[in-house]
Amino acid sequence: MSEFFVLGLGNPGRKYAMTRHNVGFIFVDRFLKTYPPFSVTEKVDYVLYSVNIDGINLSVVKPMTFMNESGLVFKSLYPVNSPIVVYDDLDLEIGKLRIRPSGSAGGHNGIKSIIKHLGTQNFPRVRIGIGPKKGDAVDHVLGHFTPAEFLIIDQVIDICIEAVPVILKEGIESAMNKYNSKVIS
Repeated sequence: MSEFFVLGLGNPGRKYAMTRHNVGFIFVDRFLKTYPPFSVTEKVDYVLYSVNIDGINLSVVKPMTFMNESGLVFKSLYPVNSPIVVYDDLDLEIGKLRIRPSGSAGGHNGIKSIIKHLGTQNFPRVRIGIGPKKGDAVDHVLGHFTPAEFLIIDQVIDICIEAVPVILKEGIESAMNKYNSKVIS
């Protein structure tokens, strides 16, 4: 395994495949098309894809627990460096992304679980806007994107794929300066 980890959060199973809550999994799938894996490790609670980006070995992980237990992967994965976590944020409107070096869970149960299992909230994250919520939050995050929304999300995912290598090579501050001001509409 590598010393760098990127986790894309989502829920396993076809039922959740293209829901708003699964933008982390959508990111991983697209990331792997850009940087094809050279090995795949499947465990009960995660799938780990080993990739190489310009000489940097990176483990890209999909937790196979449900969203609320995303942190369980850290019972068997031990990152040397803080993992980069890519996930949905219903407080950000569609078309925005926010890269941050650390922070609270902000009500996101997957992030709460990661903070609990890592014992810190000091890990970089890439938040992908899926809001504003329309009605019940659970119905919203487990709902599917409209075709127009997905066209926007598709472009935001491209930016995330571009941003992760920048975080690794140039640092979080550089990535924040380059990508936090971008808005797709």
